[in-house]
Amino acid sequence: MDVRTSLILAAVMLALPAQAQQIRSATGPQPLPKYKAGPPRAHNPGAEPMKCDQFADPRMRLLCADIEKAYVQGEARRQGLPTPSAELVRLPAYGSAESKRLGAACMGGTAMRRLSNGWEQLRNAKGEWLRCRDQ
Repeated sequence: MDVRTSLILAAVMLALPAQAQQIRSATGPQPLPKYKAGPPRAHNPGAEPMKCDQFADPRMRLLCADIEKAYVQGEARRQGLPTPSAELVRLPAYGSAESKRLGAACMGGTAMRRLSNGWEQLRNAKGEWLRCRDQ
């Protein structure tokens, strides 16, 4: 026998066990995994204001504020949500003694007013909800 023939025969003999290891059980097609939707998450793009105060240059602060305003209003418009206000108001943080005395607080970037049975989101004259920062 020729050396080439014996090499080819050996390669074929070694390939047969490898082919046999790839055989799968005949259980039929497997169903696709089911998609499980998680709980809906509220997305409030204006709730966490950008940190524009970190810039020393006042022009950079104005640019940052303009970018933030455009992002927040565009995102709300895209999602069909009420538009947030362009201006930021300073209010005491929720739970502080001053907020209890005043009857208004900043909760997650949204200005809220205390009612007898809960809280109400504050709006400006244009109907936009007021954004705020903690004092």
